[in-house]
Amino acid sequence: MRKPEAKGRYICSAHNATTQDLVDKLKTMYPMSHNPKKITKGEDKHKLCSEKLQKLGWTYIPLEKSLADSVKCYKEKGILL
Repeated sequence: MRKPEAKGRYICSAHNATTQDLVDKLKTMYPMSHNPKKITKGEDKHKLCSEKLQKLGWTYIPLEKSLADSVKCYKEKGILL
């Protein structure tokens, strides 16, 4: 952020999604894709909050758009087929 009042470091995330949540969302968005059949669960002990960032005027991209943009980029780079 380029605002003087934005001191420190921030994790910019508006979504507290687990790996399973992301896989489930991708399955609904791309049902014909190869999706993992098994997910290894980790501990979900960290909660993120973007309240300070939002007070500074930061806005986030909806999860679906962020995932769609990522998939498009990975396909363009040849990471995903």
